[in-house]
Amino acid sequence: MKRLAIATCLLASAAAANALIVLRPQATLEPLAGETKVELGGHRLLVPRALIRDHAQMQGGRLDRLDLVMLAEGLAPLPPVDAKRPEAAPPERVALVLTPSDDRLSSIDMFGKVYARFLSGETMPTPSGLMLRRFREKTPYEDRELYLGVGTGRTFVALCPLPEAQAKEPCTTTFRLAGLDMELRFSAARLPQWRRMTEHAFSLMEEMTREQVEANRIPLPPENPGG
Repeated sequence: MKRLAIATCLLASAAAANALIVLRPQATLEPLAGETKVELGGHRLLVPRALIRDHAQMQGGRLDRLDLVMLAEGLAPLPPVDAKRPEAAPPERVALVLTPSDDRLSSIDMFGKVYARFLSGETMPTPSGLMLRRFREKTPYEDRELYLGVGTGRTFVALCPLPEAQAKEPCTTTFRLAGLDMELRFSAARLPQWRRMTEHAFSLMEEMTREQVEANRIPLPPENPGG
C-alpha cells in the first residue's frame, strides 16, 4: 500500500511538471544581435552577427575569408533554426563571400579577358534587362551561360549553370571594392532582382567598413578666425 502511494505521488509530480512545460510560453526565436569586429586582409569590418554563416567566424578577429548569408526574399538575415520543426525546408538564400583581393580577376575582368574568347555570337535580351550570352560547345564554359547588365552605375556579369543544372548549382558574380572581393552566390531564379542584390551588397559593404573609413578620414584644418 505504501509503495502504491509513493508511485501515485511520483506520477502526480511528473504530470504537474509536464503541465508546466506545456503551459510555459514558448521562447521567441530571436535572430543573433550585435556586431563583431573582423580583420580581412588588413581591412577592418564591423559585421552583423545575424549575417555570419559560419559560427566559428562569429567571434571575429583575423580571417582569411568571411561567409555571409541572407534570405533571398528581402535580403534580410536568416531566421533562427526552429529545433521543433527539423523537417521544415530551409528558406532560399543568397550568399556573400568576402576575401582579400589577390591575383584573381573580378567578373568584369573575366568577361573582357577570358569569357569573351569562348562566347557564341548569340545574344538574347531578357525581361529583367539582362543580356543572355551563350558559350560555344567544346569550350571550357560550355556548361555555363552568361548574363550581362549595366545599371545603378555598375556592370553586372553573372556566370550561371545551364537551365537543367540550375536547381543544384548557384549563379555567381564577383565585384571588387577597396581591396576586397565580394562574390555573390544566388539561384538563377533571382536574376530578375540583380539590381537590388548588387545595391544591397555594396550598401552592406559600405556599412561594414564605416569604422575603417572614419578612422582613415583626414580631419579638416581649423578655420582661421582672422581670415
